[in-house]
Amino acid sequence: MELIDVKSLKEKRSIVKKLTNNLRKQHNIAVIESDFNDNKKILEITITTLSKSKDFLLTFFQKIEEEIEYKHGLMVINSKYEIL
Repeated sequence: MELIDVKSLKEKRSIVKKLTNNLRKQHNIAVIESDFNDNKKILEITITTLSKSKDFLLTFFQKIEEEIEYKHGLMVINSKYEIL
């Protein structure tokens, strides 16, 4: 995700904390900031969950992306799914 108006790493970390906490509360997932920790303009998170259904997981992750964009006002610029 690209953070356009963020002025400092402290502000970015505040956004990350709010986003990850809200996602954890709303869904049964594990979520971390997985890269670009020292870059105030880019945010990468990794989300993990479990299901027996591949279709459910694809729909679920698309729903999470929409929630990030609409509820949190962040633009997802790239996403990658890995289903094992």
